[in-house]
Amino acid sequence: MGLFAVPGWKMREVRVTRTERDGAVEIGFRFKSSDQLLDPDDPSPLPARELTEFAEEYIASYLDGCNLKEIAGITVGLPGESLSPEKAALLPETIRRHFSFRIADLDDDRRVSRREGRISLALAILNAAIAVLFIGVIAGRLDGPTAILLTGLVTILNWVTVWDTYEYFVYDYRREVRKRRIYEKLADIDIRVEAW
Repeated sequence: MGLFAVPGWKMREVRVTRTERDGAVEIGFRFKSSDQLLDPDDPSPLPARELTEFAEEYIASYLDGCNLKEIAGITVGLPGESLSPEKAALLPETIRRHFSFRIADLDDDRRVSRREGRISLALAILNAAIAVLFIGVIAGRLDGPTAILLTGLVTILNWVTVWDTYEYFVYDYRREVRKRRIYEKLADIDIRVEAW
């Protein structure tokens, strides 16, 4: 079995190192190219240029597995031929600026999510009230398969809305808060850039 190349396909591998000094952790991300880190379709000059979605997600998801309080800084490594002294000087601000702007996007997403959570909670309460009314008033008057079918339908409907509300408050909201903390950390973190 041989290896083959797909035209236009680029490997997305990033090498990550973790260095501990005096209880503080520095994480190094070694990108294969500048285009893997910086959006090649963004014509803006540094430091206004955006990171690629891949770089943003990769860096943030790696930090998600770490204790944020221990992380003192990150190092970004790029190939020497793609890294001029001017670019190396502007990249830390570019990265911090990118995550700083993305915090506003996360806040907008969180507002929408909170609204959806409130709607879910209202629907769960409404469905619970309907279930109680149905079981207390209507189910007692019905006999046989119709009562069983309608009681099962109301129970399933109630379970689904309660689960959706529970999932939002227990999982989604917590994940949103954690992602914002990571982006806040990256917007203010010490960043070193080095050539490899």
